[in-house]
Amino acid sequence: MTQNRRIAVDVMGGDFGPSITVPAALDVMSRHPRLELVLAGDASKIEPLLEANKADRQRIEVLHCKQTISSDDKPEGILRSGRGSSMFLAIEQVQKQLAGACVSAGNTGALLLAGRHLLKTIPGIEKPAIMATIPVTRSGGYSYLLDVGANLHNTHTELFGFARMGALVATSLSGRSPCRVALLNNGEESSKGTAVIQDAARLLSACQDFEYIGFIEGNQIFSGRADVIVCDGFTGNITIKVSAGAVTAMKRQIQRSISKHWYYRIFSWILSPLFSDLRKEVEPTRYNGATLIGLQGIVVKSHGHADRTGFSRAIEHAIKQINDNVPALIASRMAADPVSH
Repeated sequence: MTQNRRIAVDVMGGDFGPSITVPAALDVMSRHPRLELVLAGDASKIEPLLEANKADRQRIEVLHCKQTISSDDKPEGILRSGRGSSMFLAIEQVQKQLAGACVSAGNTGALLLAGRHLLKTIPGIEKPAIMATIPVTRSGGYSYLLDVGANLHNTHTELFGFARMGALVATSLSGRSPCRVALLNNGEESSKGTAVIQDAARLLSACQDFEYIGFIEGNQIFSGRADVIVCDGFTGNITIKVSAGAVTAMKRQIQRSISKHWYYRIFSWILSPLFSDLRKEVEPTRYNGATLIGLQGIVVKSHGHADRTGFSRAIEHAIKQINDNVPALIASRMAADPVSH
């Protein structure tokens, strides 16, 4: 990696804690010989896992702390009484430039608040956003959706800022340039949408940072038409959760249908390679790792339910952004061409 080669991991975050996060971090470390880790959490739970996995201790620092921010805690509590938590300390490593990025599967609201408090937003960016990876219908393809929950409401200039940041991050993670950017709307016609959407479209149409392709409807999100899809945080959060629920419902319906008749089970066995490929294409862990963009530092949010493979993918996202120094790219672009109101 060209920048800071250390990643701070909040190992206590998520539904499974160190039993998943520590082995996942070690998996990534084995693939990147120059990578170093700062593991923030309860040392009594971390050390046995390091020993069991025969970890290279010269490349690992354990930042011991007992406090954990749970998914049930109120996010604002991290600023009042959670400064000794694994999440806060992991982000603080980035603030002090002791790590190039932070990865956590913990409380999203708390992660956002601590990130904004410690790292601050990039000059010219009004609000940070959470950018998620979503599968698309083309084989092995994926797009990016933002904001998926950092904000309830957004202005047209904020949506414009999301598009510019999203295009830069998408180029870093996938190499796509120029990115195709679309606005999520209730229709493709130029007359559709709220005043905020219309004003954002005007700004996007005049921007040369990416290829703006216009409005996209909800049923086209997974089509692959756009590399980056922009919406307000309220809409994006509902969209991403409905999508995950639809995938789960589809998988369960297939399982129920197969179990109904013996000949369905025979056909399912014959078609098992096809089902295996389909599962891989829509498996949420494959797309795990949402980036908190707009901060003066790299913070990647893993899904709380992520397994070992999923959490390792979130860390890989952080590595790619460190390599390209994404916050600096965004800051440079914003300084050169501020958002027009």
